[in-house]
Amino acid sequence: MVKNSIRLRPGLAHTITYRKSQTVFLPKPYTNCTTEVGRNLRHIYEVIFDPHLARQVAYSEALCYELCEQAYIFSQCSCILPIPFLMRYVFSLDHDQLLIANSCIPTTLEENCALTARQKIALNASLMATWCSRCAPQCKHTQFPIDFSALPAPTAQQKASWKNDLLKNHFNMSLPHDFAENYDAYMDASYLRVTVTCASPYVTTHKQQAKLTLIDTFSAIGGQTGL
Repeated sequence: MVKNSIRLRPGLAHTITYRKSQTVFLPKPYTNCTTEVGRNLRHIYEVIFDPHLARQVAYSEALCYELCEQAYIFSQCSCILPIPFLMRYVFSLDHDQLLIANSCIPTTLEENCALTARQKIALNASLMATWCSRCAPQCKHTQFPIDFSALPAPTAQQKASWKNDLLKNHFNMSLPHDFAENYDAYMDASYLRVTVTCASPYVTTHKQQAKLTLIDTFSAIGGQTGL
């Protein structure tokens, strides 16, 4: 989440414009991507959302890696981190059954163990390959490219229209003792507006297509061998 986050500065009216695009890859034998949702992935959706809706979810490579890291943490610490997802079960390398997992207690040795284990698997390619071998690339990727723009805010007219209500504190807000004397400075330093808008009602889709079908392949082989 951190690498995809943005920071917005006060004193500006920000506009975030997004578009939706999708990239769809062919499954085997053309690529190694998958659309199969494993039991442990489906369980996450059953816990967070309605169990019936969980049957309609799509495979997520990022979520798969999160779950395999939690499974490794459980193998080392007998508990799992309670964030970023609410989980009750993890998978085992020894069998296909899910194991009941408790959350590590914060600010204890359990949490320290879990954080150390998470860092260890993230830095160890061999461990990652062993525990996350089931995490194939997903066949469908959805992106939301965004554009940013900003203008100084609030305007002088806006500050003037709000001043009376704010100084009389009609909204029962906790205000600094010198708010009246430094009204403009506080507004410029604290005001932030965000508008999110869709740039297009259409979805741009990029699909991978096979150049040769299975029938074309056998036909070509037959032609080359004189069959």
